Amino acid sequence: MASFKVICITKPNVNSSHEHITHIGYYDSNLKKVIITVKDAIKRIDANSLEFYVQTGSDKAYVKVVRVQGHEAFIKTIPDNTKRDNLLSLPQC
Repeated sequence: MASFKVICITKPNVNSSHEHITHIGYYDSNLKKVIITVKDAIKRIDANSLEFYVQTGSDKAYVKVVRVQGHEAFIKTIPDNTKRDNLLSLPQC
C-alpha cells in the first residue's frame, strides 16, 4: 500500500471550526502535487490502496475515516501527542 504525506487541506471557511475539510493535497511518487476530495481519499483508504499521514518532525499521525450514524463520513488523524486533529494544522491548498 502506498503511503503519502498530506501537505495541505481545503476548508470552505478557513477560520471555521465547524466546517469539515473538503480536499487534501499531497505529492505523488513523481513529486507532482495532487489535490483530491475527501470523498476520494475515503474511497482510497477504504480500498486499502493508499494511506495518508501528517508529519511533524519525526512523528507521523495517520489519517483515518470516521463514520457517525446520520452524518457523512469524514477524515481525521489518529491522535498522537496532541488532542487537536493534525490535519487542521496544515496550510490551505
